[in-house]
Amino acid sequence: MHSMTTIRRTAPLAICLASLLLPATAESQKPRIAVLGFENNTTFSFLGDRLGLAAADEMTTQLVKSGEFTVVERTQIDAVTSEINAGMSGIIDPATAARLGKILGAQLVVVGSITKFSMDRKSGGIGPLSASYTEAESNIDARAINTTTGEIILVADGSGKKRFGGAGYKDINFETNFDAGVAQEALRPAVEQTVKKLLGEKSKFAALAAAAPAGQIVGLRGKDIYIDRGENTGVAVGQRFDVMRVVHKITDGSGNVLDEVTEKVGAIEVTRVLTQSSIATVIEGEAKEGDKLKRAGG
Repeated sequence: MHSMTTIRRTAPLAICLASLLLPATAESQKPRIAVLGFENNTTFSFLGDRLGLAAADEMTTQLVKSGEFTVVERTQIDAVTSEINAGMSGIIDPATAARLGKILGAQLVVVGSITKFSMDRKSGGIGPLSASYTEAESNIDARAINTTTGEIILVADGSGKKRFGGAGYKDINFETNFDAGVAQEALRPAVEQTVKKLLGEKSKFAALAAAAPAGQIVGLRGKDIYIDRGENTGVAVGQRFDVMRVVHKITDGSGNVLDEVTEKVGAIEVTRVLTQSSIATVIEGEAKEGDKLKRAGG
């Protein structure tokens, strides 16, 4: 692969009618959603930020089980949040959430907070043996954000209680063995209510513009163009991107780049999608390694 190689399209492509007539798959019609970590606004500090992550994990699980959304995997979210130095839990403003969603190729992102979480344990026993039950109570607030506009389009909340029964021996008890898995179980009733409200608005979400993340051309081989976006960001075969080339950089007195001026030099269409990259072909103009991409018509 050579960075100076440029691929040009010298004649218009014939439109492939067969591909246009293929019906959209059920998967492509599902809204793509990413669930970020929830902020822990409670006095329950045993797990710290992990309590918010437990809420996000439980919501992700329930959304996947519903079969009504394409849900971004946690590992993909972790990779993107690390790249732009945004935490998976804690305060995330709508603008940052929308930016994350665009990178992930999601139409929606869900952020929120845990406003109440308590554990009430009662126990009794004889000698070294004991029996106990613990009742967890939780409240959560969630906000669904349109990644195209940064607008909060749905506010949902949920509350619930969960009772755990069990036994202990000597110094082993619920508190010393509490972990994120237990927290996720305890948060389940509140998350179920919130997910139910999200499902009730699915038709509204499905009408949102399909998210197509920006990217960059990272290599060329013959007529094949390699881009740095793949299944991990929701790219699909047939998806088109405008090829944008930097024609001027605006710098300050110290040489720091303030802005880049770009212009469209071509367009590409994805022909094959891999895990973290895709292969495309030029359908208009030209393209070379290093050129930036944006959603066609966006």
